[in-house]
Amino acid sequence: MNRVYTIQYLRALAALAVVALHAGKRVQEALPDMVTTGLSLGHAGVDLFFVISGFIMWSISHNKPSDPIGFLLRRLIRIAPPYWVAILVWVAVVSVLNYNWITVTTPHVLGSLAFFPHYSPTFETRIWPVLVPGWTLTYEMFFYLVFAAALLVATKQRLGLLVALFLGLVGAGFWLDPNQAWAVTYTSPLLLEFLGGCLIAELWKRRPGSVARNLLLLLAGFGLLITFGTHVDDADLAHRALVFGGPAVLITLGAVGLGRRVPHLPWLERLGDASYAIYLFHLFLLVPMGEAWTRLPGLHSTPAAFGFIVLTLVLVCFMGLAIYKYGEHPLQKTLNKLFLPKPPVAKPQEQSLANR
Repeated sequence: MNRVYTIQYLRALAALAVVALHAGKRVQEALPDMVTTGLSLGHAGVDLFFVISGFIMWSISHNKPSDPIGFLLRRLIRIAPPYWVAILVWVAVVSVLNYNWITVTTPHVLGSLAFFPHYSPTFETRIWPVLVPGWTLTYEMFFYLVFAAALLVATKQRLGLLVALFLGLVGAGFWLDPNQAWAVTYTSPLLLEFLGGCLIAELWKRRPGSVARNLLLLLAGFGLLITFGTHVDDADLAHRALVFGGPAVLITLGAVGLGRRVPHLPWLERLGDASYAIYLFHLFLLVPMGEAWTRLPGLHSTPAAFGFIVLTLVLVCFMGLAIYKYGEHPLQKTLNKLFLPKPPVAKPQEQSLANR
């Protein structure tokens, strides 16, 4: 997947779009309405992440032997440790600094660590963990569980099973209209974005398409997002899945179809590698920066607001790259060695045959 550089570029774009959205909210009183409206498209960064996740999972698992336990273990090693660190550090920070606007309870923290969806005691109508960006990870982990179940069947039947499972879950949500946090999440229309990623991965393998087709898909996706995406209530999950998820599917399909025809930009690829760290930890910088902005009203102006957003993006990029290089990546490699089985060593004769 590293050779499809456009996937890494999209991951970087998605993470930075979310950061720009959150930074803009801190200074929105000093921004023109048009800019605030444009920054609201940053919500779609999450939907793009979901589509990319579906694409990657299908691409790396297609036509491989069934190993649901190994799959789940690899995903848990990849996702959980940085998230757990982020949650525990965040709880420590808000406790030491006495952030009264955040309500932290033991059940809330434990539910967050377990990736279990529940209503936030701080934002009572939202199904958010103690570290708010982590709400997306409850969807990710559920997607991995469903995907692992699909690995139990024959390769030719997996995609059909995934389609049936996700359509059934979303259909049940529309029919039952549940109120419980777990039921709302596990029947959410946002699950269809993961399915969309799986479907375009299969389409890409079969029909990668021409440069013209993929460029048209890419432009159409961004065009639809810009045209219809500025008036979406992010709490309306069905509308969000349609208006954000639909363009995200087109953008991802077009981008991966262009694939190796797009220049290799190592710096942007590295930001794609660090996109998880950028997304997960950006509030650690943004919250204190927002407080500094609030306490310095003399600086409030449109140029200063733009500077705030740009400075936030730059600092978050450096922070994310550092966390990935010195924390996330080494930790993942260590845990992989500890918990994942080593591939069998081929005998000399077998190795000779394999090299022919």
